[in-house]
Amino acid sequence: MSAKRNTMVTTPAPILIKLFIASFFGLLTGLAAGLLGVGGGEFRLPVLICFLGFPVAIAAAANLLVGILTVTVGLAKRLMMGVFESGTIGLIVSMSIGSVFGAYAGAALTGKVNEKYLKYAVGILLLVLGVKMIHGAFVLEPAGGPVVGYPLDMLIFGAVLGLLIGVACGSLGVAGGELRIPPLIYLFGLGIKSAGTVSLAVSISAVGTGAFKHKRMGHVSRYVVYTCIAMGVPSIIGAYVGAAMIVGASEVFLKALLGVILLLATVRVVKP
Repeated sequence: MSAKRNTMVTTPAPILIKLFIASFFGLLTGLAAGLLGVGGGEFRLPVLICFLGFPVAIAAAANLLVGILTVTVGLAKRLMMGVFESGTIGLIVSMSIGSVFGAYAGAALTGKVNEKYLKYAVGILLLVLGVKMIHGAFVLEPAGGPVVGYPLDMLIFGAVLGLLIGVACGSLGVAGGELRIPPLIYLFGLGIKSAGTVSLAVSISAVGTGAFKHKRMGHVSRYVVYTCIAMGVPSIIGAYVGAAMIVGASEVFLKALLGVILLLATVRVVKP
């Protein structure tokens, strides 16, 4: 009888510890999301798998649900602070359209495609982009100027890019900012602050679509919802604080920080 009583008293502890871990990492990834314009999903994914014990498909669903909160708050705060260029609206729309189809397809492919090869491909891309961002932080490069709009061919290219990154978003449960921001800087000529704002705007469609598909596939249980609340509330706070810091942050600092995050994300994605 006493053994039963002890078991009943002690079993909630691991759950509380897991929820605390979820809250702690939610705050950190929220700060990164608001400051850089990324969703932080590459860091949440190994936490959800390794520390919280979720299968990959369930972890991807939880990651996307938290990502919706994080990117929405980060974008809202940036818009309030005027960190937005009206000339990027067409690019946001074209990339968002591609992201919707890509994220839906990526979520549907979860568990059907060899995950190891997908992660290696994403890891190699993150490695290359991370080195490029760090190099760009310390070597003089042309800064992104005001954007007045893009020709049709660039908008089509943006839609294709959104589609490809969307597949990674849906299958891995990430917002894709780490993949999206470098092309926005080096191919579309945006400054890193504007690129972060565009990335957050596009991320909403990607994570929303991916989360919707995962829910329809039965990957969202009650415990997943509780975990998302524990991780999502601190993420909202972190995203708001991070976005509030964007105006005073230097381009060099942001590029270097994003580069380091990309390199760390390489390890996390390839080997959670």
